[in-house]
Amino acid sequence: MSRLKNYPEMVGKFYILMLAILLTGCTTSRSIFDRRLGDENPSKTTATQATEVDSESSEDPVSESNLSLYEEFELALRSELEPWHGAPHVLGGTALNGVDCSGLIVRVFGDLLQLQTGRTTEQLMQEGKGVHATQLLAGDLVFFSPTATKKGGHVGIYLSKGEFTHVSSSQGVMTSLMTDPYWSRFFETSRRIIPNEEWLKSSVKRIRERQKLSKTLQSE
Repeated sequence: MSRLKNYPEMVGKFYILMLAILLTGCTTSRSIFDRRLGDENPSKTTATQATEVDSESSEDPVSESNLSLYEEFELALRSELEPWHGAPHVLGGTALNGVDCSGLIVRVFGDLLQLQTGRTTEQLMQEGKGVHATQLLAGDLVFFSPTATKKGGHVGIYLSKGEFTHVSSSQGVMTSLMTDPYWSRFFETSRRIIPNEEWLKSSVKRIRERQKLSKTLQSE
């Protein structure tokens, strides 16, 4: 009888214990996600403030002449990306009628730089070298983690002044700002995968020749 009499009290304690475990579990999951972003509050981790990158981060100064080279490359990059704007998001796609974020990297870097890259965001995050968000140049890759389950699951191509082109799942290929609250919150890291400035010079030269040929064909 005494056990039956205490039964409601035991059930009540059991539910309180289970509730405490569930709440602790949610808190733990959130703290792991926060530490992954490098801050106790992911909303404070912004692209403009991000300074912590991996140990192989690039801190090499870029000469004034090479900055001009990157500016010229940026113009070519924007021109290359223009036809892609508005292309719909299709998982696994690499064409104008459907492309995903890493597929855009494969096509643009292959066509513009004749550079073969990894096909997935995981592979792209292993290429090149890390670079501080404050030292980004045209052609650098910027990675974001919109979901806690996949680190760097979204990638875009940096242009300049905080702009990057990427493939939105809802709007397709578009250009956004890294300082936008959404992207700023989920910024993960950035990589420079263009091998060296000599490679960039060769690419710019090839782009000039291609543009010159295109103008010649249009005038005929």
